[in-house]
Amino acid sequence: MQHIDDETLALLALGEDVLDDDARAHLSSCPECADAVARLARVVDAFDGADAADDLVAPDAAVWSRVQAELGLTGGTAAPPVVAPAAVADAPAGPTLPRAAAGPGTEDDGATGTAVVVPLAPRPRRVWVPVAAAAAAALVVGGVGGILWERREVEPPETTVASATLDPLPDWQGASGDARVEERPDGRRQVVVTVDAPVPDGTYREVWLLAEDLSGLVSLGVLDGTEGRFDVPDGLDLAEFPVVDVSEEHFDGDPSHSGDSVVRGPLDV
Repeated sequence: MQHIDDETLALLALGEDVLDDDARAHLSSCPECADAVARLARVVDAFDGADAADDLVAPDAAVWSRVQAELGLTGGTAAPPVVAPAAVADAPAGPTLPRAAAGPGTEDDGATGTAVVVPLAPRPRRVWVPVAAAAAAALVVGGVGGILWERREVEPPETTVASATLDPLPDWQGASGDARVEERPDGRRQVVVTVDAPVPDGTYREVWLLAEDLSGLVSLGVLDGTEGRFDVPDGLDLAEFPVVDVSEEHFDGDPSHSGDSVVRGPLDV
C-alpha cells in the first residue's frame, strides 16, 4: 500500500476518523506516516484554547496606594472598580486629577479646576485568534505536505526485489495472501505482507521467515489487519530464509511459532 496522502494526514491530526481498515493498518506499521501525523497534531495542539477569554483580576489595595502617590491624588480617592471589557462603556466616570497632575489627552470640566479621566474604549475581543490559528495550521500543513511531496519526488522509489504468493494450509482453505520484498536506495529492506483470512476471537497473526526445509525461522512481527510492512533484520540472508509464513497465534505468552500456519509461500530470491 502507498503512503497515506497529505490531506488525509492533516484530517487525522484534526481528529477526523477518515481511515479505512487498510489505511489504519498501514499507519500502524509505517513510521513515516505516523511521524507526519504526530507533527501535524502538535501544531493543532499549539492553537487549542488560544481564544480563551481574558480573566480580569482585582489588584491588591497597595497597588492603588502607589498609583495615588505617583499621581498626587487625595488620600480619600477610592480605587476604580474592576469591570469586564464589555461593561466599560457603562462604568461610572473615573477619579479626577488636580489640574497640575493632568496630562495631555485629559478633558477639563471648566468649573472645578480638575481634569476628568475618561475611560478608554474596551479593547476588541481577540476574535481573530481562531481564524489566525486555522490559517497558521493550514500554512504548516501545506508546508509539511510540500516537503513530503518534494521528498518523494527527490528520493528514488523502493524497488521490489522478490515476491511470493501465499497459499493456504490444509486447515485454512479459502485463505490467500501475497508478499513482496522492497529495497530502499539506502539498502534497507522490508517485507510487505497481505493476507485475506478471518481472525478468530482470542487470536492474532504473526509473520515469519522460514528456512526452505523449515529447520529455522525468524519472527518479523505481528500482522495487525490485512496488510503489514516489516523490516528485514540487517545481515539476514533471504536466500537462507526464503519462505514467508503467517501463523495464527494465541495470547498464551509463548513467543514460539504455534505450528498453525494460515498461509505460506516461497520468495523468488
